Amino acid sequence: MDNETAGTRLPDIVDIPRNIRRRREQLGMTRAQVCARAVLPPKWLVELEAGDAPLTRAALGGLAAALKTDINALMSGAFDAPEVAAPDIRSLIAMNEAECYARLATHEVGRLAGGMDHTPWVLPVNYAVDGKEIVFTTGPDSPLAHVRGTTAFEVDDVDRYDRLGWSVLVIGVVEPVTDPVGIARLAQAGAGAWPGRRGELWLRIHPGRVTGRRLCSGSTRR
Repeated sequence: MDNETAGTRLPDIVDIPRNIRRRREQLGMTRAQVCARAVLPPKWLVELEAGDAPLTRAALGGLAAALKTDINALMSGAFDAPEVAAPDIRSLIAMNEAECYARLATHEVGRLAGGMDHTPWVLPVNYAVDGKEIVFTTGPDSPLAHVRGTTAFEVDDVDRYDRLGWSVLVIGVVEPVTDPVGIARLAQAGAGAWPGRRGELWLRIHPGRVTGRRLCSGSTRR
């Protein structure tokens, strides 16, 4: 009868169990962790590292994957150095008001929030910075048309690949802009809606508090 394990059993090499144990310890992994990754019984790994358990190429392949290496390395003992996670040297830095306004000037869309006493809401608005004020427009039938009083306005920018970014929060009072000269000046400066609306209403936020933070890498802290 043919031997069903022919070609699957590894040579009886004493160094393989020793190499498996050395690699596991190099990675700082327990036997339970290795076996969970390789889907193997922990008791078997205990016996294998003691040189008392049989080892097939399929099982060795599972161990190699669990130990972040390959079969040849487990057989020879020539391991690459384990990957070491780079230290997180990012810094969260508070921005002063001048930097907050400089950041606000680089964007055109933010989020306006209000209604905290009743039903909370957050709506996107395109905006412009006019001196110290935030100005935006809305249609007469928009939920924003009747917004008055204290609101929060937020703008942020995130680099999700490098996990860096910044955020600016403006707490202030929303009031309508009714001066025709002021409206004409703002419209000429291109501060209107995307796209322009018929009969659009102009509003401004008088800031009471402007705060911001930025998350930056250690090499660009300034």
